[in-house]
Amino acid sequence: MNTTAESLLATQDQVPHGFYDRLRERGPVHWDEEMKGWLALSYDTCKTVLSNEDLFRHPYADADETMIAVKGGARNITVLQGEEHDRMHRYVLQIFSPKNIKLYIDHHIVPTTRYLIDRLRPRGRAELFEAFCQQLPCRTFMSLFGMDARDDAFLDHVMALHETIMEWAGGRHFHGRELTDRALAASRELNDILIPYIRRSRDNPGNDLMGRLWAEAPDLLAGVTEEDMIATCRELYLGGSDTTVHALANAIYLLLSDSGLFEAVAADPAGSAMGNFIEEVMRTHGSVEYRYRVANQDIELGGQWIRKDQVIFTVNAAANRDPAHYAQPARVDLHRQRPRDHLAFNTGPRVCVGSGLARAEMRTGLAALIRELPGLRLDPDAEPPRFTGFFTRSYRPLNVIFN
Repeated sequence: MNTTAESLLATQDQVPHGFYDRLRERGPVHWDEEMKGWLALSYDTCKTVLSNEDLFRHPYADADETMIAVKGGARNITVLQGEEHDRMHRYVLQIFSPKNIKLYIDHHIVPTTRYLIDRLRPRGRAELFEAFCQQLPCRTFMSLFGMDARDDAFLDHVMALHETIMEWAGGRHFHGRELTDRALAASRELNDILIPYIRRSRDNPGNDLMGRLWAEAPDLLAGVTEEDMIATCRELYLGGSDTTVHALANAIYLLLSDSGLFEAVAADPAGSAMGNFIEEVMRTHGSVEYRYRVANQDIELGGQWIRKDQVIFTVNAAANRDPAHYAQPARVDLHRQRPRDHLAFNTGPRVCVGSGLARAEMRTGLAALIRELPGLRLDPDAEPPRFTGFFTRSYRPLNVIFN
């Protein structure tokens, strides 16, 4: 087995792209002793692994009681397998159809964005990671779930619980028991938070997201229970309240670091410039660095021999900058052909069901910041942003000033 002294773990709180480039130049797949798995770094190898669950199974196919408990139950969409997963995946994609996204924008995203901007406008300065990026996705889901989207204490509490879950999800292979215990406690608390809203939507169905899930899920999964609905809402809430935070932060940083880019996007906030910018942000600075799969058999991948049951980390952040697939891969190009040809929202049977909502939140939020905070720019006298994190990464703090 080939090994390398370099480990992905060494890139914690660092810009990792140089590490990815150096490793990928020596080959598309490498063993990482500290991660206890293989790193897949090229576009082709990552797409192959993520698209073929018959060869590379989703790790939650082996879910034990602990994993199921942390994820909120056995009917969590990430835990479901085979035809059950496919049916639920198709249904949730339908919940986030373009028609429904338009309704969510009008009734949830725009009002939430307006509320946050109104709080910022009088100040003339802000730290946008905490004051905007962390809040818009989570408050939007609070609104979608029929919660009070203006409850600051509730927001802070839920974000902290989700952060614990995401930390566990990204490192359960190499973190200890303490993190697992914290994740289990956070999971139980999230269940307790959601259950009153789930019961209210069941007993008095409306047009919010939970009401739609209750009304239509029985057509896909027979005998849907309260526990099933907890698992479904938990995954939507987690995915919708964490990864978009980091993507939005990276988008703001890139806009405010390049005046030409800012001017091009500001001139076309409802058109292709904004849409292509969001795709390029996801490609060059997607919030989730890697996914992982497990080999179902001994198999060759990228010139390496992978043994059955070994873990493969698909480093999508590296694949999205693969020079064999993209011209000038590190450049944000608003005219790139096939702008959605990236792996930031995953690919294959596990492609992100909430990508449409994430794009809508980013488009709405960025357009509002540009429009409502004239003269928006990074504060030259404040702490500059740094690219921090590991499983998820973003630029922070985002200290800005505006007129």
